[in-house]
Amino acid sequence: MTKPSESPPVLSVVTISWNQKDDIAEYLAAMEKTRSRVDFPIEMVLVDNGSVDGTIEMVREEFPWVKLVENGRNVGFAAGCNAGMHVSTGTYILLFNPDARAAPQAFKGMVRYLRENRSAGGVGCMMLHDDGLPQRSAYRELSPWNYVLNHSMIYPALEKVRKIPYRLGFGKGGAPREVDWVQAACLMVPRTVYEKVGDMDDSFFIYCEDTDWCHRIRKAGYRIVYMPNLRIRHRQMGSVGRKPEYFFRRVYRSIVHYTNRQFEPPRDGRILRTMWWDMRLRVPAYRVLQWLKPSQAARYGERIRSVRRMLRIIEARDPDLFDDPPPR
Repeated sequence: MTKPSESPPVLSVVTISWNQKDDIAEYLAAMEKTRSRVDFPIEMVLVDNGSVDGTIEMVREEFPWVKLVENGRNVGFAAGCNAGMHVSTGTYILLFNPDARAAPQAFKGMVRYLRENRSAGGVGCMMLHDDGLPQRSAYRELSPWNYVLNHSMIYPALEKVRKIPYRLGFGKGGAPREVDWVQAACLMVPRTVYEKVGDMDDSFFIYCEDTDWCHRIRKAGYRIVYMPNLRIRHRQMGSVGRKPEYFFRRVYRSIVHYTNRQFEPPRDGRILRTMWWDMRLRVPAYRVLQWLKPSQAARYGERIRSVRRMLRIIEARDPDLFDDPPPR
């Protein structure tokens, strides 16, 4: 059993769990190996958002070296990360998903970059699917065009086109480059930056909290850097796959919330109009899919109801128009 290091941690890894007992056990076992393969002390902080599947008991028994934070209920991703960062003590803080797998070289590379580049306020690396193909890990600021490319109904088709160069063996590396934001599935920040910028905004229950945080880090005068030369595996779905409609609604509610908070006219109006047309066109598209795939008619019917709810939210510019309590 690995013992906690007596030296102050250089890196605090903050991870959120919610009813993922088996995944968390696999994740922490992998993290234990990673801790032994890097040349600096790592502190593991696991924040449990009210799991009822025995996750807490398992962690206490099998991974006593983990710093466990028990929230008692599902407070969301942003609030969970904040709780973990509050108790962390490392010089650098890494927000890291339990469906990702730690790569010692990636951890060391991100720490090294932040040590050598004080103007960087956050870094992320390339995340790969299990088939080795890259995921979208870094983005530019939200705009109508970026919404279409990354969130609209045609996104799945665009993503297949994007993967063609990777399947041919191109574009899997490259030098670090400045971006507007990176996913909090793997986002490392110096403690000094965290202390200056503050917590994530927990009014974002899930999604866009990383976009908003990186926005605030950039406003504070720091750069957000994407490092495609460093790679980790990321299964991407995690707990999201168990409640697809809830998380679908949360994605687009959060985009409305972020647009309201960070943009002024006319940019905010252009983004919301683009969202509205995307949702409006989804209804007949899902109707056609209901007809073509009768075995999945109920699924598409539920999605149509979610889309109609989103249309009303966009029209009212009110992400809290409907009560959508956290899943248990």
